[in-house]
Amino acid sequence: MTKKVTTVTFADVMDNYDGAGDIDCSKQGLTSLEGCPEKVRGNFNCSGNKLTSLAGSPKKIKGDFNCSSNKLTTLEGGPEEVKGDYDCSNNQLTSLGGCPVFVMGDFSCAGNLLTSFKEEICSGIGTLLAGCPELVEGDFNCARNQLTTLEGSPKIVGGDYDCSYNHLNTLSNSPDIIFGDFFCPGNLLLSLEGAPREVSGNFDCSGNQLTSLKGSPKKVRGNFICSCNHLTSLKGSPQEVDTFDCSNNMLVSLKKSPEKVKGSFDCSMNQLESLKGAPEKVKEHFNCSGNQLTTLDSELKKIGGDFICTDNALPFTEEEVRVARNVKGNVIA
Repeated sequence: MTKKVTTVTFADVMDNYDGAGDIDCSKQGLTSLEGCPEKVRGNFNCSGNKLTSLAGSPKKIKGDFNCSSNKLTTLEGGPEEVKGDYDCSNNQLTSLGGCPVFVMGDFSCAGNLLTSFKEEICSGIGTLLAGCPELVEGDFNCARNQLTTLEGSPKIVGGDYDCSYNHLNTLSNSPDIIFGDFFCPGNLLLSLEGAPREVSGNFDCSGNQLTSLKGSPKKVRGNFICSCNHLTSLKGSPQEVDTFDCSNNMLVSLKKSPEKVKGSFDCSMNQLESLKGAPEKVKEHFNCSGNQLTTLDSELKKIGGDFICTDNALPFTEEEVRVARNVKGNVIA
């Protein structure tokens, strides 16, 4: 016998709500939003239910909209206008068709089944491309999907952009400008070609299959993390960064490393036999442990923090480190 599905609507559970303030109908076992007010002047939270559709949801929400952790396969029928954050993460979405064109807060579609942001819609005026919001004023999070392309991404993101742990092998069609951090670790990237032109925060491309840093922004105002890749060269790295982390690669040289490092520099766990090519000055810590170093000769003359050089081919003493360079912090040899 077919198991009978019990319908539980918003109206059944929430009685008479006029939408004058916040509405929280999360974790109520809802299967339908039938009975919702058309306008909500605060936040609307319907997360953690059993919804397969947003039909019946409010059309205008002045605050945040949260429909995460349901069983949604589409956003069709959802709000047309959301003034705050829009969270549709951890559903079963294969498309973003039906989401608002503009999101004034953060947008998260993380943890779904998306392979693309684009959806072809056939209508009386032809075939249209729909899907992703065109403008996101806050953070944009599409991590932990199955994306193979960023085509259709917003061109400008006002906060952070996170496309980590997808199936991306290229950053083509990524946003041009990101006013926060950019995260793309845990993909299948072989290069950074197509990366954003400007990133105001941190840039994290760790845990990919990068053999080159070609395509990196010239200047990263935050930290640049390219650890745990297959890098044999730092050619293409940004010229100026805060912290620079190229640890756990296959580097045999530090040539073409950033010229200006405002924070720490971590080149540990590579195959370096020399520090030639290192920047002249590092304002915080310098870590070259776990390499094949037999000498510390390099252009590096001033370290504002600690100098760490343990587990190399030859042991070094604190005295020989301090003779060769000015270390303001500790020497860990």
